[in-house]
Amino acid sequence: MKWLVGLWVALGGVLYGQQPKLDTLYVKSSVVCQTCRRTIIKGLSTQKGIRWVEVDVPTKVIKVAYRPDKTTPAAIREGIRRLGYDADSLPRDPAAFEQLPACCKRDTPH
Repeated sequence: MKWLVGLWVALGGVLYGQQPKLDTLYVKSSVVCQTCRRTIIKGLSTQKGIRWVEVDVPTKVIKVAYRPDKTTPAAIREGIRRLGYDADSLPRDPAAFEQLPACCKRDTPH
């Protein structure tokens, strides 16, 4: 009977105690303001496999924690591009860029 309880406790720890492995991706982008920041966070947060997003406007860097078993760096960069922003060497989607507010179309952070 004791071994059965021990097995149950051990199994519970294995099944419920594991956290999925997260990778971190840093993407250089064309964000210039807090509106850009909110757009990126909101848009990427709905993408499958992404756990959290940080955007540093002064350095124009997007930091993404994601599950590598659910998404890829290429898919994340494509998601950023489709929101209207550059993503490393990927150019922004022109149609999405045109839909951004005027403040997001400037060249320098403000």
